[in-house]
Amino acid sequence: MAACGLTVAAVALVAACAATPAPTGTATPTQWPTRVLRGTPTAIPSWTAEPETPTATPTPTATPTPIVYAIQKGDTLLDIAHRFNVSASEIQEVNGITDPRTLQIGQEIIIPAGGDTTMSATPTPTPMPVHASAIAYNRTGSGDVVVMGEIVNESTAGVEEVTVLVELLDSSGSPVASAETLALRDVIEVGGRAPFGTIIAQAPAFADVRCRVSRALPEVPERAVHHDLVVTEVSGRAVYDRTFVLAGKVRNNGDMLAIDVYVVATLYGRDGQVLGVKREPLPGTLEVGNRLLFEFTIVPIGWPVESFVVGAEGREPLPTATPEPTPTPE
Repeated sequence: MAACGLTVAAVALVAACAATPAPTGTATPTQWPTRVLRGTPTAIPSWTAEPETPTATPTPTATPTPIVYAIQKGDTLLDIAHRFNVSASEIQEVNGITDPRTLQIGQEIIIPAGGDTTMSATPTPTPMPVHASAIAYNRTGSGDVVVMGEIVNESTAGVEEVTVLVELLDSSGSPVASAETLALRDVIEVGGRAPFGTIIAQAPAFADVRCRVSRALPEVPERAVHHDLVVTEVSGRAVYDRTFVLAGKVRNNGDMLAIDVYVVATLYGRDGQVLGVKREPLPGTLEVGNRLLFEFTIVPIGWPVESFVVGAEGREPLPTATPEPTPTPE
Protein backbone atom coordinates (compact mmCIF):
# COMPACT_ATOMS: atom_id res chain seq x y z
CA MET A 1 0.00 0.00 0.00
CA ALA A 2 2.50 2.54 -1.12
CA ALA A 3 -0.21 5.09 -1.89
CA CYS A 4 -2.63 5.81 0.94
CA GLY A 5 -5.69 8.01 1.10
CA LEU A 6 -3.70 10.00 3.63
CA THR A 7 -0.23 11.33 3.08
CA VAL A 8 1.28 9.99 6.27
CA ALA A 9 3.70 12.87 6.51
CA ALA A 10 0.74 15.22 6.63
CA VAL A 11 -0.59 13.64 9.82
CA ALA A 12 2.87 13.86 11.30
CA LEU A 13 2.92 17.62 10.69
CA VAL A 14 -0.10 18.41 12.86
CA ALA A 15 0.72 19.43 16.43
CA ALA A 16 -1.83 20.02 19.15
CA CYS A 17 0.42 20.34 22.21
CA ALA A 18 3.92 21.28 23.38
CA ALA A 19 6.12 18.91 25.35
CA THR A 20 9.16 18.92 27.58
CA PRO A 21 11.69 16.18 26.86
CA ALA A 22 11.30 12.75 28.42
CA PRO A 23 13.91 10.01 28.80
CA THR A 24 13.94 7.10 26.41
CA GLY A 25 11.45 4.34 27.22
CA THR A 26 12.25 0.69 26.52
CA ALA A 27 9.49 -1.32 24.86
CA THR A 28 8.06 -4.59 26.11
CA PRO A 29 7.15 -7.30 23.56
CA THR A 30 3.52 -7.97 22.68
CA GLN A 31 1.64 -9.37 19.67
CA TRP A 32 0.95 -8.28 16.05
CA PRO A 33 0.80 -11.27 16.22
CA THR A 34 4.54 -11.85 16.78
CA ARG A 35 6.26 -8.94 15.11
CA VAL A 36 5.15 -5.96 17.21
CA LEU A 37 6.53 -4.24 20.26
CA ARG A 38 4.38 -2.25 22.63
CA GLY A 39 6.24 0.33 24.68
CA THR A 40 5.62 2.86 27.42
CA PRO A 41 7.74 6.01 27.81
CA THR A 42 9.52 6.08 31.15
CA ALA A 43 8.29 9.63 31.79
CA ILE A 44 5.16 11.43 30.66
CA PRO A 45 5.80 14.92 29.24
CA SER A 46 4.00 17.92 30.67
CA TRP A 47 2.09 19.99 28.14
CA THR A 48 0.19 23.18 27.46
CA ALA A 49 -2.28 23.70 24.64
CA GLU A 50 -1.37 26.03 21.80
CA PRO A 51 -3.36 29.29 21.87
CA GLU A 52 -4.98 28.64 18.47
CA THR A 53 -6.06 25.10 19.36
CA PRO A 54 -9.71 24.87 20.55
CA THR A 55 -9.93 24.18 24.26
CA ALA A 56 -12.70 21.64 23.71
CA THR A 57 -13.58 19.29 20.89
CA PRO A 58 -16.74 17.23 20.37
CA THR A 59 -16.84 13.81 21.98
CA PRO A 60 -17.24 10.99 19.43
CA THR A 61 -20.20 8.68 19.75
CA ALA A 62 -20.44 5.00 18.91
CA THR A 63 -19.76 4.31 15.25
CA PRO A 64 -22.52 2.48 13.36
CA THR A 65 -21.11 -0.59 11.59
CA PRO A 66 -22.19 -2.31 8.40
CA ILE A 67 -23.75 -5.77 8.54
CA VAL A 68 -23.05 -8.96 6.64
CA TYR A 69 -25.88 -10.72 4.79
CA ALA A 70 -25.84 -14.16 3.14
CA ILE A 71 -27.61 -14.33 -0.22
CA GLN A 72 -30.77 -16.49 -0.11
CA LYS A 73 -32.60 -18.30 -2.89
CA GLY A 74 -34.74 -15.84 -4.85
CA ASP A 75 -32.87 -12.74 -3.64
CA THR A 76 -32.15 -9.89 -6.02
CA LEU A 77 -29.94 -6.90 -5.34
CA LEU A 78 -32.97 -4.59 -5.46
CA ASP A 79 -34.84 -6.79 -2.97
CA ILE A 80 -31.91 -6.72 -0.54
CA ALA A 81 -31.46 -2.96 -0.93
CA HIS A 82 -35.17 -2.37 -0.24
CA ARG A 83 -35.10 -4.70 2.77
CA PHE A 84 -32.27 -2.78 4.43
CA ASN A 85 -33.29 0.70 3.26
CA VAL A 86 -30.13 1.37 1.26
CA SER A 87 -29.54 1.83 -2.46
CA ALA A 88 -28.50 -1.04 -4.72
CA SER A 89 -25.63 1.10 -6.03
CA GLU A 90 -24.23 1.50 -2.48
CA ILE A 91 -24.23 -2.28 -2.02
CA GLN A 92 -22.54 -2.74 -5.39
CA GLU A 93 -19.88 -0.15 -4.61
CA VAL A 94 -19.02 -1.52 -1.16
CA ASN A 95 -18.81 -5.12 -2.39
CA GLY A 96 -17.24 -4.46 -5.80
CA ILE A 97 -20.19 -6.07 -7.60
CA THR A 98 -20.04 -5.28 -11.31
CA ASP A 99 -22.75 -7.71 -12.41
CA PRO A 100 -25.53 -8.53 -9.87
CA ARG A 101 -26.42 -11.60 -11.92
CA THR A 102 -23.25 -13.30 -10.69
CA LEU A 103 -24.41 -13.38 -7.03
CA GLN A 104 -24.50 -16.90 -5.59
CA ILE A 105 -26.72 -18.44 -2.90
CA GLY A 106 -24.82 -18.35 0.40
CA GLN A 107 -22.46 -15.59 -0.77
CA GLU A 108 -21.90 -13.03 1.98
CA ILE A 109 -22.14 -9.34 1.11
CA ILE A 110 -21.70 -6.20 3.16
CA ILE A 111 -24.73 -3.98 3.77
CA PRO A 112 -23.43 -0.40 4.18
CA ALA A 113 -24.02 1.34 7.50
CA GLY A 114 -26.92 3.76 7.58
CA GLY A 115 -29.57 1.32 6.42
CA ASP A 116 -32.42 0.00 8.56
CA THR A 117 -30.76 -2.82 10.47
CA THR A 118 -34.01 -3.61 12.29
CA MET A 119 -35.55 -5.10 9.13
CA SER A 120 -36.02 -8.84 9.33
CA ALA A 121 -33.79 -11.03 7.22
CA THR A 122 -32.94 -14.69 6.94
CA PRO A 123 -30.47 -15.51 8.27
CA THR A 124 -30.20 -12.79 10.95
CA PRO A 125 -27.52 -10.26 9.89
CA THR A 126 -24.44 -10.08 12.08
CA PRO A 127 -22.31 -6.99 12.82
CA MET A 128 -19.45 -6.50 10.43
CA PRO A 129 -16.36 -7.97 12.14
CA VAL A 130 -13.99 -5.33 10.73
CA HIS A 131 -14.62 -1.97 12.39
CA ALA A 132 -13.10 1.35 13.45
CA SER A 133 -12.14 1.97 17.09
CA ALA A 134 -10.16 4.28 19.42
CA ILE A 135 -11.11 7.36 17.38
CA ALA A 136 -9.65 10.77 18.26
CA TYR A 137 -9.67 14.11 16.47
CA ASN A 138 -8.62 17.73 16.82
CA ARG A 139 -8.92 20.98 14.92
CA THR A 140 -5.70 22.79 14.06
CA GLY A 141 -5.10 26.51 14.19
CA SER A 142 -5.47 26.69 10.39
CA GLY A 143 -8.99 25.24 10.49
CA ASP A 144 -8.18 21.67 9.40
CA VAL A 145 -9.53 18.68 11.32
CA VAL A 146 -7.27 15.68 11.94
CA VAL A 147 -9.04 12.36 12.58
CA MET A 148 -7.31 9.10 13.46
CA GLY A 149 -8.08 5.72 14.96
CA GLU A 150 -7.48 2.04 14.30
CA ILE A 151 -9.17 -0.81 12.47
CA VAL A 152 -9.90 -4.00 14.41
CA ASN A 153 -10.24 -7.28 12.49
CA GLU A 154 -12.47 -9.65 14.46
CA SER A 155 -13.33 -11.77 11.41
CA THR A 156 -12.12 -15.31 10.79
CA ALA A 157 -9.75 -14.34 7.96
CA GLY A 158 -7.14 -11.74 7.13
CA VAL A 159 -8.35 -8.67 5.25
CA GLU A 160 -6.71 -6.20 2.89
CA GLU A 161 -7.52 -2.98 1.02
CA VAL A 162 -9.33 -1.76 4.15
CA THR A 163 -10.85 1.65 3.45
CA VAL A 164 -12.32 3.95 6.10
CA LEU A 165 -14.96 6.59 5.50
CA VAL A 166 -14.51 9.52 7.90
CA GLU A 167 -17.48 11.89 8.25
CA LEU A 168 -17.99 15.10 10.19
CA LEU A 169 -21.62 15.34 11.31
CA ASP A 170 -23.82 18.26 12.23
CA SER A 171 -26.15 18.26 15.25
CA SER A 172 -28.80 16.33 13.30
CA GLY A 173 -26.35 13.57 12.36
CA SER A 174 -25.99 14.61 8.71
CA PRO A 175 -22.51 14.69 7.11
CA VAL A 176 -21.08 18.16 6.48
CA ALA A 177 -17.66 16.95 5.26
CA SER A 178 -16.05 13.58 4.59
CA ALA A 179 -12.87 11.86 3.44
CA GLU A 180 -11.80 8.31 2.66
CA THR A 181 -8.46 6.85 3.69
CA LEU A 182 -6.74 3.47 3.75
CA ALA A 183 -5.57 1.57 6.80
CA LEU A 184 -1.81 1.91 7.14
CA ARG A 185 -1.19 -1.84 6.88
CA ASP A 186 -1.57 -3.78 3.64
CA VAL A 187 -2.97 -6.86 5.39
CA ILE A 188 -4.66 -7.08 8.81
CA GLU A 189 -4.47 -10.61 10.18
CA VAL A 190 -7.16 -12.30 12.28
CA GLY A 191 -7.36 -10.45 15.60
CA GLY A 192 -5.03 -7.75 14.30
CA ARG A 193 -5.23 -3.96 14.30
CA ALA A 194 -4.09 -1.24 11.92
CA PRO A 195 -4.06 2.54 12.41
CA PHE A 196 -5.54 5.09 10.03
CA GLY A 197 -5.57 8.86 9.84
CA THR A 198 -6.74 11.64 7.57
CA ILE A 199 -6.97 15.43 7.39
CA ILE A 200 -10.13 17.27 6.32
CA ALA A 201 -8.90 20.66 5.16
CA GLN A 202 -10.76 23.83 6.17
CA ALA A 203 -13.48 21.78 7.81
CA PRO A 204 -16.83 23.45 8.62
CA ALA A 205 -18.31 23.51 12.11
CA PHE A 206 -19.42 20.04 13.23
CA ALA A 207 -20.89 18.30 16.26
CA ASP A 208 -19.63 14.74 15.92
CA VAL A 209 -17.31 12.39 14.02
CA ARG A 210 -18.20 9.04 12.48
CA CYS A 211 -15.69 6.53 11.12
CA ARG A 212 -16.76 3.30 9.44
CA VAL A 213 -15.18 0.68 7.23
CA SER A 214 -16.45 1.11 3.67
CA ARG A 215 -14.33 -1.63 2.10
CA ALA A 216 -12.49 -4.74 3.35
CA LEU A 217 -11.50 -7.61 1.07
CA PRO A 218 -10.37 -11.13 2.03
CA GLU A 219 -6.60 -11.51 2.04
CA VAL A 220 -5.17 -12.85 -1.20
CA PRO A 221 -2.48 -15.44 -0.32
CA GLU A 222 -0.78 -14.90 -3.67
CA ARG A 223 0.39 -11.47 -2.48
CA ALA A 224 3.10 -13.33 -0.51
CA VAL A 225 3.11 -11.14 2.61
CA HIS A 226 6.23 -11.72 4.70
CA HIS A 227 5.04 -12.88 8.13
CA ASP A 228 8.40 -13.28 9.85
CA LEU A 229 9.56 -9.71 10.37
CA VAL A 230 10.16 -8.96 14.06
CA VAL A 231 10.54 -5.51 15.64
CA THR A 232 13.17 -5.35 18.39
CA GLU A 233 14.86 -2.83 20.70
CA VAL A 234 12.19 -0.14 20.28
CA SER A 235 12.44 3.07 22.28
CA GLY A 236 10.22 6.14 22.36
CA ARG A 237 10.75 9.63 23.74
CA ALA A 238 9.26 13.13 23.55
CA VAL A 239 11.49 16.01 22.43
CA TYR A 240 11.41 19.79 22.61
CA ASP A 241 9.87 20.44 19.21
CA ARG A 242 6.58 18.75 20.12
CA THR A 243 7.42 15.47 18.44
CA PHE A 244 7.67 11.88 19.59
CA VAL A 245 10.69 9.93 18.37
CA LEU A 246 10.63 6.17 17.82
CA ALA A 247 13.70 4.08 17.04
CA GLY A 248 14.45 0.37 16.80
CA LYS A 249 15.33 -2.53 14.51
CA VAL A 250 13.44 -4.87 12.17
CA ARG A 251 14.84 -8.41 11.92
CA ASN A 252 14.05 -11.02 9.27
CA ASN A 253 13.44 -14.24 11.21
CA GLY A 254 12.05 -16.11 8.21
CA ASP A 255 13.67 -18.18 5.50
CA MET A 256 12.85 -15.81 2.63
CA LEU A 257 14.21 -12.44 1.54
CA ALA A 258 11.93 -9.50 2.52
CA ILE A 259 11.24 -6.64 0.12
CA ASP A 260 9.12 -3.47 0.40
CA VAL A 261 9.59 -3.47 4.18
CA TYR A 262 7.83 -0.76 6.18
CA VAL A 263 7.22 0.09 9.83
CA VAL A 264 3.84 1.20 11.21
CA ALA A 265 3.55 3.01 14.55
CA THR A 266 0.55 3.95 16.69
CA LEU A 267 0.65 6.29 19.69
CA TYR A 268 -2.02 5.96 22.41
CA GLY A 269 -3.29 8.33 25.09
CA ARG A 270 -4.49 7.57 28.60
CA ASP A 271 -7.97 6.53 27.47
CA GLY A 272 -6.68 4.28 24.69
CA GLN A 273 -7.49 6.74 21.92
CA VAL A 274 -5.07 6.98 19.01
CA LEU A 275 -2.98 10.18 19.24
CA GLY A 276 -0.51 9.59 16.42
CA VAL A 277 0.04 7.29 13.43
CA LYS A 278 2.75 6.82 10.85
CA ARG A 279 3.85 4.41 8.13
CA GLU A 280 7.58 4.58 7.40
CA PRO A 281 9.12 2.66 4.46
CA LEU A 282 12.61 1.24 5.01
CA PRO A 283 15.22 1.38 2.25
CA GLY A 284 16.58 -1.69 0.50
CA THR A 285 15.81 -5.35 1.07
CA LEU A 286 16.15 -7.41 4.23
CA GLU A 287 18.12 -10.64 3.94
CA VAL A 288 17.36 -13.66 6.14
CA GLY A 289 18.79 -13.11 9.63
CA ASN A 290 19.68 -9.47 8.97
CA ARG A 291 18.29 -6.28 10.55
CA LEU A 292 17.30 -2.83 9.36
CA LEU A 293 17.48 0.21 11.67
CA PHE A 294 14.73 2.81 11.81
CA GLU A 295 14.17 6.16 13.50
CA PHE A 296 11.38 8.61 12.75
CA THR A 297 9.18 11.20 14.42
CA ILE A 298 5.45 11.56 14.90
CA VAL A 299 3.62 14.73 15.96
CA PRO A 300 0.72 13.64 18.24
CA ILE A 301 -2.62 15.46 18.21
CA GLY A 302 -2.62 15.42 22.02
CA TRP A 303 -0.56 14.61 25.11
CA PRO A 304 0.41 12.67 27.10
CA VAL A 305 1.45 9.65 25.04
CA GLU A 306 0.98 6.71 27.41
CA SER A 307 2.04 3.84 25.13
CA PHE A 308 2.90 2.95 21.58
CA VAL A 309 2.83 -0.03 19.23
CA VAL A 310 5.37 -0.55 16.45
CA GLY A 311 5.11 -3.33 13.86
CA ALA A 312 6.75 -4.24 10.57
CA GLU A 313 5.45 -5.73 7.37
CA GLY A 314 6.87 -6.56 3.96
CA ARG A 315 6.59 -8.92 1.02
CA GLU A 316 8.35 -12.04 -0.17
CA PRO A 317 9.68 -11.87 -3.73
CA LEU A 318 7.43 -13.52 -6.26
CA PRO A 319 8.88 -16.79 -7.55
CA THR A 320 10.73 -16.46 -10.83
CA ALA A 321 9.20 -18.52 -13.58
CA THR A 322 11.55 -21.09 -15.09
CA PRO A 323 11.71 -20.58 -18.86
CA GLU A 324 10.58 -23.47 -21.00
CA PRO A 325 13.47 -25.14 -22.82
CA THR A 326 13.70 -24.28 -26.48
CA PRO A 327 12.99 -27.36 -28.56
CA THR A 328 15.93 -28.51 -30.65
CA PRO A 329 15.08 -28.88 -34.32
CA GLU A 330 15.46 -32.44 -35.59
